[in-house]
Amino acid sequence: MVRWCKAEKQEQYYQNDLMDNKILLKYFGRLSLAVCITAVLFLCISGCSGRKDKPVILNDSTIVYSSISETGIQPKITLSNKISKKSGKPIKPNSVFELKDQSKLYASVDLQKSKHERDLMFHIDWIDAFGKSFYKKRIDISPLDSSSRIISSISLSPQKRQTGNYTARLYLFRELIAEKKFLLVDSINDSSNVKKKSKSVDKIKTNEKVNKEKTIKPLVNTENIRASIVLCRKVSKKTGKPIGAATTFTIKDEAKVKAVVTIEKQDIKTNEQMKFYFEWFGPDGKSFYKKRIVYTTSNPFFTISNSISINPEKRQPGNYTLKVSFRKKIIAEQKFELIAQSIQESL
Repeated sequence: MVRWCKAEKQEQYYQNDLMDNKILLKYFGRLSLAVCITAVLFLCISGCSGRKDKPVILNDSTIVYSSISETGIQPKITLSNKISKKSGKPIKPNSVFELKDQSKLYASVDLQKSKHERDLMFHIDWIDAFGKSFYKKRIDISPLDSSSRIISSISLSPQKRQTGNYTARLYLFRELIAEKKFLLVDSINDSSNVKKKSKSVDKIKTNEKVNKEKTIKPLVNTENIRASIVLCRKVSKKTGKPIGAATTFTIKDEAKVKAVVTIEKQDIKTNEQMKFYFEWFGPDGKSFYKKRIVYTTSNPFFTISNSISINPEKRQPGNYTLKVSFRKKIIAEQKFELIAQSIQESL
């Protein structure tokens, strides 16, 4: 009987020990899980804090992000239509490019002689106007490589590209470290041509009283903006210059009046979005078409355009007016006349 009581007590002690062990295991299991979660959160927070919140914008509009994986790399992205065969450097860099056949756009990335002790894997990714990647190139650089410049290129054929705002992005080990935005347009005049036009427009303004039938409207100053309008039948795809500039146009099938507006704004900001409005008025003085154009630029000289159809079913002979406004103020205005097609012209 005594032995049976002792055995029962030992069994009870054993069961109590098992319960205590289970409680301890459950407690330490939860504690270890909490420690693991805390460690993971700490690593995530420290990893995210490694990149600066605000990127650095260089003078050439390259947006640079601090790299977490590598330090000392300061990339500079330059865009151009040509690369020098001797020096390998971009020729006439720009941020606005014209779509045309057999033309290319080069993204030249200067790593500014960064020092590294291992192979670096870069990707240059091209993003279209819809925010989608359409071409990506991988470039590996060894510490033994003497060159600190990498290059990628795309075609600017109108059959492959559309107009709009594009972006060239640079990745290091799949981490975004730099990007640069640019604009593709149907036609464009480079800065030198725009400056020449601005000078010629100033001369026209002084001789305005002598000849009222001027193709280019005198410049209008509004908030430090200078704008001039050229009306024409179409724009050359090669040179970007107006073809058939005039103030009188003949109404006929498939004909158009195209307005090319040259704009100069000296105090422009990097990648500034500017909203312009083209408003066309008929012979009755009423507006029959209004178009908003949002233009993103880093260049103080640029051009925008808009057009209307002068089909006989849509237009009638008379005096018309085009007004271009910015921030609810008219910055340029041009009058023109539409005339009926003669019998000989219709034949």
